[in-house]
Amino acid sequence: MTAIADAIKKVATGPHLSKDLTQEEAFAATMEILNGEAEPVRAAIFFIAMRMKRETNEENLGILQALQSVTKQQQTDTDELLIFADPYNGFNRHCPVTAFLPAVLAAAGVPTVSQGVFEMGPKFGVTHAQVLALAGYDINQNVVAAKQAINQPETGWAYIDQSQASPKLFALQALRTQMIKRPSLATLEKVVMPLKSKGRTHLAIGFVHKEYPAILGWLAKEFGYDSAFIARGLEGGIVPTLRDISNNHQLLNGEMLTCALDPQQFGIKQDTRGVKVDDTVTAERTLEEGLQALSGQTGPAYDSLVFGAAIALWHTGLFASQLAAADHVRAIINTGKAKTHFDSGIY
Repeated sequence: MTAIADAIKKVATGPHLSKDLTQEEAFAATMEILNGEAEPVRAAIFFIAMRMKRETNEENLGILQALQSVTKQQQTDTDELLIFADPYNGFNRHCPVTAFLPAVLAAAGVPTVSQGVFEMGPKFGVTHAQVLALAGYDINQNVVAAKQAINQPETGWAYIDQSQASPKLFALQALRTQMIKRPSLATLEKVVMPLKSKGRTHLAIGFVHKEYPAILGWLAKEFGYDSAFIARGLEGGIVPTLRDISNNHQLLNGEMLTCALDPQQFGIKQDTRGVKVDDTVTAERTLEEGLQALSGQTGPAYDSLVFGAAIALWHTGLFASQLAAADHVRAIINTGKAKTHFDSGIY
């Protein structure tokens, strides 16, 4: 009997008889799927049954460890590193100007890597990869090249595509599209660590459903992140609304903390939640909005970069004051330093 068959027998027996897997069992079943040893039907049954049963922390950790085991990891020479991933299936209500956030943070002193894919179902929204590719960025660079970019002080940022970091996970894209509903992979792939700092490695991740902060905080701690900012962000992203107070969470010193953030404490006053457009959200429009923001043109895109970067500077302890962190980011953008870092990563 295979690990995936044993797992299905335990988790797919209905609401009253289904049993939880151990961390080791979840790891073994996921590895069979990733290695192509499980038939697609069995793989789909496994993920759907797990979702319907509700995954335990131990099951999630086992699956995550399997994903990491097929991920190419490099260690950077930097003392700090922030890793984040907006939803892999992208955005369709707000322009994801967070594609420019790693360059802003790098200019502000926090080397940053974002990760994702070019497109992902079932949403098939606008992704970082689509925006960066339009800007001229090599979205197919490998993990070693990303590490080298992070290590260069004049750059300090990178985007890593799942197709390069975790090819076996990326190979499940067609299966996931056919499944329609999002499996646990959609959450766990955002926690994968393709790069790791020689010092502190931080995670920024968004959530939509209220039960996820506790899950994500526990996973980040057990997986080896030094801290995590867990955002109630727009469309599940890492930047909260620009208009209202948002309820977020932090993992700091191994403890979970609630974190209500008021944009006005960062010097931001907006009547919109994020970068909305009158028509369909596109990569072209997002690139335009992001480049204008990097040039210092104020508005929702500019404020999104300020808010997202300032939160990271404050969360990682580089600034005690939220307003001081935001003012530092504004200076970084207005002097052209952020744009210089962005251009260094592109060309």
